[in-house]
Amino acid sequence: MSTSTGIVSHQALGLDNPDLRPLRRSERTWTWWNYSTIWMGIVHNLVAWQVAANLIAIGMSFWEALACVVSAYLLAFLAILANSVLGAKYGLSFPVLIRAAFGRHGAQIPVFLRAFVAIFWFAVHIYIGSKAIGLILSSAIPGYAELAQANVLGMGVDVLIAFVICWLVHAWVLTHGIGAVKRFEAWAGPTIMVLAIGLVIWAAVAAGSFGALFDSPTTIARPDFWPTFFLSMTALIGTVATLVLNISDLTRFSRSQRDQSIGQGIGFPLMFFFFSLMALWVAVGTKVAYGEVISDPIEILARFDNPAIGIFSALCILVSTVSVNVATNGVSVGFDLTNLFPRWLTFSRSGIIAIVAAIAFVPWLWYGQFDIVETILGAIGATMGPIAGIMLVDYYFVRRRDYDTASLFTESPSGVYAFRNGWNARALIAFALGAGLALVGLFVPALSGLYAFNWFLGIAAAGLVYGLLMLPYRSLPTRSRARFTDVDPAAVQDDGDVAQEAEVADPVR
Repeated sequence: MSTSTGIVSHQALGLDNPDLRPLRRSERTWTWWNYSTIWMGIVHNLVAWQVAANLIAIGMSFWEALACVVSAYLLAFLAILANSVLGAKYGLSFPVLIRAAFGRHGAQIPVFLRAFVAIFWFAVHIYIGSKAIGLILSSAIPGYAELAQANVLGMGVDVLIAFVICWLVHAWVLTHGIGAVKRFEAWAGPTIMVLAIGLVIWAAVAAGSFGALFDSPTTIARPDFWPTFFLSMTALIGTVATLVLNISDLTRFSRSQRDQSIGQGIGFPLMFFFFSLMALWVAVGTKVAYGEVISDPIEILARFDNPAIGIFSALCILVSTVSVNVATNGVSVGFDLTNLFPRWLTFSRSGIIAIVAAIAFVPWLWYGQFDIVETILGAIGATMGPIAGIMLVDYYFVRRRDYDTASLFTESPSGVYAFRNGWNARALIAFALGAGLALVGLFVPALSGLYAFNWFLGIAAAGLVYGLLMLPYRSLPTRSRARFTDVDPAAVQDDGDVAQEAEVADPVR
């Protein structure tokens, strides 16, 4: 709501909202263990498993597939680690930090895009969780599978019942706030490892020996190999591309930079490596056992004629699925939607809105078609990559690793990030060029070869263009000495930060 001076009250930008305001040192309590277990939960999800396993299905050898996985997740990890610093340093979430690059109003565009993607992933993971619940019910209740004969909204009644149950489980976790995420991850993350190890043992037996799981020759023609390799990398990066943006939603709770960096260093690269390694081994095992690669663990388990194994394994998958959904999509959409409507929404309310909206994506109609999934993952990377490139260049190059917290919450023209009425046209131009270059191969047949490199093109092009356009800002003071009438100094003064002492900024228009 605007005041007579043209400056909006601090409620409009979320300074009085506990989910958006800067966290004080006393409120940052997450340790390296919390981040390790959170990543265990994030890594151990069926989408990541299936994308890795599909590398064997499309004709890569075991070693080619492993190289693709390691390359993709190493790049993603470095980008995530670079962006993690902001959350731990300022105690702020992505929707607030992105204002520094796009402006207070312009930031709503990347926030909206990130929220849209999070809701999409909500739909996918709720559906995956419902498949696990369906396996539990069909294993425990004789005749339950026969409900599939009745169809509602394009899915069997058996799937509908399971979907509703999974939706309610997500609603319960989300309504218990961000603290519930930390407590849930502490025990939920490692459970899927039990199932994964069991499937590897089964695969070794099916293949005749453990060594046979490494023996899967390539069937991809040499001219097609590198385009396939990089396209697969972008699909793998697409599974975590959104986290490159909003990792600060999690690291803002870190007790120190050391805690978040060590915890993520343990939880991300090691867990992704071992989890993907097991996915590849099991994929090779299914190829030997069934004559085809089965990438979906639920489908593998459904072929076992043992209700006890089915129920236990499906419970592991359900816990893992809820775990990754609340830790990634739940957290991000909670902050994103709250940022869009800070006076009306909180973390929990935003989460409920998201899982209601997720139903509109009707994942039960298309998720099993991997070509569609791979294209969607590429598109996600192509849109999230440019935003990440702009965000990283802004903090490390343009702002020289120094943000003015008060300026992130003011609409005063004296704010460092005021730009032109809250819109940074330079960031919008860089994003449009980066996303356009990343997506052009999807829509222009003559340039289809570029789509294999979409994430790389998007993050590099947008970052480079933004850095060049923002060169005039690099010589300006990074902080403002102005005291804003719409910002309470006590609310933005971090008791661990140095005092805000700099020359008055005069942003280039």
